[in-house]
Amino acid sequence: YPLRRQRQMCIRDRKETSQSEEVKAPEKEIVTAQIAGVDIMDLEDATKELWKRGIYAESGMGCTGPIVLVNTDKKLQAEEVLKEVGLLS
Repeated sequence: YPLRRQRQMCIRDRKETSQSEEVKAPEKEIVTAQIAGVDIMDLEDATKELWKRGIYAESGMGCTGPIVLVNTDKKLQAEEVLKEVGLLS
């Protein structure tokens, strides 16, 4: 029971943090490169973090789990950003 309660509190706190910060998406572009390895609970945060850095991204579900989609030319840069902020292993 204590672990479940702790997880619920973490999820609640994460949602409050995510919703309190409005981030405007950069200009939309074609996104075909997939970045896997982002936790399902962090998809929205990952997308917003990339937007803050001027990288247009979308989130979705791939065949093997959650993915972040970015422009092919910006995939390496996006992976570095996500690693830097701890959203990608």
